[in-house]
Amino acid sequence: MEIIQDKPGKKTLLLGNEAITRGALEAGIDVATTYPGTPSSEIADTFSHIAKYFTKKGEKPSFYFEYSTNEKVALEVAAAASFSGLRALTCMKHVGLNVASDAFMTYTYVGCKGGHIIVSADDPYGHSSQNEQDNRYYAIFGSAPMLEPTTPQEAKEMTRIGFDISEQLSLPLLLRTTTRLNHARGPIVFNKIQKPRGIGRFEKNPLLVTVPAVARKQHPVLLEKMEQAEKISEKSQFNEVINIGKPKDIGIVASGVSFNYAKEMAEILGLDVRILKLGMTHPIPSNMCEKFIESCSTIIVVE
Repeated sequence: MEIIQDKPGKKTLLLGNEAITRGALEAGIDVATTYPGTPSSEIADTFSHIAKYFTKKGEKPSFYFEYSTNEKVALEVAAAASFSGLRALTCMKHVGLNVASDAFMTYTYVGCKGGHIIVSADDPYGHSSQNEQDNRYYAIFGSAPMLEPTTPQEAKEMTRIGFDISEQLSLPLLLRTTTRLNHARGPIVFNKIQKPRGIGRFEKNPLLVTVPAVARKQHPVLLEKMEQAEKISEKSQFNEVINIGKPKDIGIVASGVSFNYAKEMAEILGLDVRILKLGMTHPIPSNMCEKFIESCSTIIVVE
């Protein structure tokens, strides 16, 4: 299977969802869980195909994968792995995070140990869903760092680097995608596949028991972590200003696939603009945004 080849520098075409799986492999994923739902389905399906591929060869897959009973169970199984120091990924469609929200909202209070990526695949226009909810609000609601990729390549890189950010902050990280990213196919450049940790160790910790006294103690800690997260956002490689033409004082702000549309139309129309591309959108890089706003006479936000 091409997606499991450990050939740094190799270029290939992958769906956005497949790229996320590849990014997890490059990060040394130990546990992957899901309750499948479009537009996230191919992330888990790819893990499943990889696991079956090794099983048919009589080999043991390098990671544990399961289709869980529901999204809440998927999140809890992966969180348990993270508590034991393993790297975990949970993927679901946007409405699935509603089901997992009971665990998610408390999870950020206790934090994680091994990196944990939670993929929320949103569905603007409702291509395959019962609503069009915007799960970026869950990052704000639950105080979780969040990344939004614009291309399959960036989806892979955000997944790979997201594990490091998650471990640095001891917080699960929300990777928010949309249908046109999940189901787009684009060129991917492989990085080296890290060896999974394989064996975790759970250590008893009273702060994992979320009784009221623990919650009151952990909430200020969570707020401090988000302050640290904003410093990471200010320096993130995924937040940048891109010049189109001979930029003047008109600025465009966009994130996710909206950036692709904004950049393409600016080039087609021959506009002279600057685009603030936001990839780490929670916490938002406040200083970077403030400087960008002050440098422009007109700001256009593309959603």
